This record gives sequence, structure tokens and C-alpha cells, in this order.
Amino acid sequence: MNAEWVLYKNHFSPEYCKTVLDIVLEQEPIDAKVGLSEENDNNVRRSKLRFIGPDHSKLYYVFDHLWRLTNFCNDQNYGFNITRLTGLQTAEYSEKDQGEYKKHHDVFWYGNGDEKYHRKLSCIIQLTDPSEYEGGDFEFYDLFGGYPNKEDLRSQGSVLFFPSFYYHAALPVTKGTRYSMAAWFEGPKWR
Repeated sequence: MNAEWVLYKNHFSPEYCKTVLDIVLEQEPIDAKVGLSEENDNNVRRSKLRFIGPDHSKLYYVFDHLWRLTNFCNDQNYGFNITRLTGLQTAEYSEKDQGEYKKHHDVFWYGNGDEKYHRKLSCIIQLTDPSEYEGGDFEFYDLFGGYPNKEDLRSQGSVLFFPSFYYHAALPVTKGTRYSMAAWFEGPKWR
């Protein structure tokens, strides 16, 4: 592993982000759950979610683009055995509910019902112009090699990659709404 995190600042244009977000927002949102739970836990996570599958008639190209970028990033920095991407999750963090997701990691180590796969490489795409919201910063915990610049993370169209077992959070949004898209690239279970 050559990096704890990799950021492609402004990788997607504002127009690209707006087009993707407009299509995603055609779906009705659902309340976010914590992990694999069927229950909402507003003490841990307050956001609305929309999911996109790889066969989505209007957004299939996002999957293709992300796979190419992920393979490049993984080859250069991680070398993880990743073999699938099952969907994209768009999170809506709004000031009306102080939208946030407290400290967590993205791997379901036990009891996820999947005998073969673990999430290995997490990806966050910043869809919203940072002038449209306050708060809502992405935050890492317990890194050894330094932390990314928060303003760079907030840049619209930026793509952040990191190992799925790293702890991170989305801090509360205090004004406006922040939209981000998450992808989890999976592979054979960690050993």
C-alpha cells in the first residue's frame, strides 16, 4: 500500500456533477440506516439516500468511468483484489436535520450474509459546490501519513479513495445541503 488516501481534485466538472445529481434526484429518497441494520439510528446517521445500480439507463457511464479511475488508483496505490461494484449511493446531508454520519468504517466484518466478499476500497465523490452548504466536512481518524486538505475535499467533482477499513465521518451540515456519492469496490474477503 503506497497511500492511506488518494484525492483526484476536481476530477469531474461541475456540469457533470449537476447532470448526475439531477438524474439521481428523480428518485424518492429513503432514510439512511446504520450498516446492515433495518433501524434508523439518528444518534449516528442522519441523511437521505438514493441508490443507483450498474444497469441504470441514464447513469451506466458513471460506473464505467469509476471503474477505470478505480483500477488506475488501485494499481498505483493499493494493489487490492477488487472484483465488483454493486451500486452507487448518493447521500443527502441537510441542515434541517443537521445531516451527518458519525465515525464509522465501511467493512461489514461479520454477519453480512455474504460468504465471499468484503468492501475493500471506498470512494466518495463530492457532487455539491462548496458554496451551497456549511459544515458537512469529511473527516478521517487515526491516519499515520497526514490528512487531506479539507478545502480540497470540499471541491466539487473531487474523488476520494481510501481503504474501506479506515474510520471516517461526515460532520453535521449546518446550512444548505451537501450531496455526495459513495462507491464501495469489493473483492474476496480479507484474510
